[in-house]
Amino acid sequence: MTDENEKKPFYKTNWFWITILSIFIVVSATTYIANYSFYQGKADQATASQSKDVAKKKIKNNPSLIARYNSIKTGKNGFNKDEVIQLLGNPASIQQIDQSNQLLNLNWEGTDDNSEVVIQITFEKNKATAKSIQGLDIDRKKLLTSEDFNKLQDGDSYNRVINVLGDPDDYSDTNGVKTLTYESDLAEVDSAQDASIKIEISNNKIVYKEQQNLK
Repeated sequence: MTDENEKKPFYKTNWFWITILSIFIVVSATTYIANYSFYQGKADQATASQSKDVAKKKIKNNPSLIARYNSIKTGKNGFNKDEVIQLLGNPASIQQIDQSNQLLNLNWEGTDDNSEVVIQITFEKNKATAKSIQGLDIDRKKLLTSEDFNKLQDGDSYNRVINVLGDPDDYSDTNGVKTLTYESDLAEVDSAQDASIKIEISNNKIVYKEQQNLK
């Protein structure tokens, strides 16, 4: 006959299995939390990276009007009509200049919510040979002065002109020769202040410059 007071083996006792079960639950929960935190961190990093990529893509896909205009090449390697329309959208009007030479003028008006902006691109045999943009609303932070004009010398680059004078009021480009025109904001309220600067650039170098009424 078995002695009732005889102790059971520890692995047959209830407290042993309760302890094992508790340890298993704690370990499982801890592992789950650790894995969740790890993958959540990775997910957050991926989301942040994707957000940056989307922002960069938006900036890349939506450059400024001036940047789009400047990217249009003229002359021997001029853009074709479809490439220009892809950049600027459909033109407001198309003018046939000379059918024999396949000369066309395409005009854009009111671009980028500015009703004053007018862009004209001339094509010969489906290649851009000339372009111009007028009516840009340039808010100059300083007056046009003879001092700034004299800082520019023949041979200076396009970027040098922009650094000294800022963006021009009008751009034009004929077979690779850029013409930048600057006009004083004061002329709008006082015709006596009608100062202007004209710069011509070829092969990224100033080849001609002139000024009127600078002080």
